[in-house]
Amino acid sequence: MTAKRTLTSVLVGSVMLAGSVLPGVGETAEKAEKTSPVVVGTFDSRAVKIAYDHAVLAGRIQSIEAAEAADANATPEQIKQRTIDRRKREFRQGFGTGDVSEYLDLIRDEIPKIAQKAGVDVIVSKWDIEYHGPNVTFVDVTEALIQPFKPTEERIKIIRDVMAKPPLTEKQIRELEASDKEI
Repeated sequence: MTAKRTLTSVLVGSVMLAGSVLPGVGETAEKAEKTSPVVVGTFDSRAVKIAYDHAVLAGRIQSIEAAEAADANATPEQIKQRTIDRRKREFRQGFGTGDVSEYLDLIRDEIPKIAQKAGVDVIVSKWDIEYHGPNVTFVDVTEALIQPFKPTEERIKIIRDVMAKPPLTEKQIRELEASDKEI
């Protein structure tokens, strides 16, 4: 499990614990058993990647890759390796369950507003949920989370089509990387 996913699990667990413990402070055992529901906003990380790509293509934001390539101290070999590593990472993001926090950083100021409007206590990638208790309610906030990237209706249709299919497994991704096919 990656450090980000471990942190996400701890965060969700903490929110769930707070929702179940805090209402019981100073109350009777009977009232303490009634816990506050925790509302978790989830999103499909593939949608964020696709919306980001469209924003770059439309010229709305600068590519992260372009900013990295502008590193004046990088050797040609380093730039080539970065490009290979980025392609692999982007493939995992667009077709698997890869971490998209670098794109969410671009809209970080919008996320609290999205959470408030959706009525959620926390937002996590739907791929990061290992367990949840009975007092947790999930709300899909994917479409709200991609709106800051200003996707067109055509792009939203593509995103919905991708979301209707399961992501590639890590095994499938490794097999594609090992094949002669360029990813």
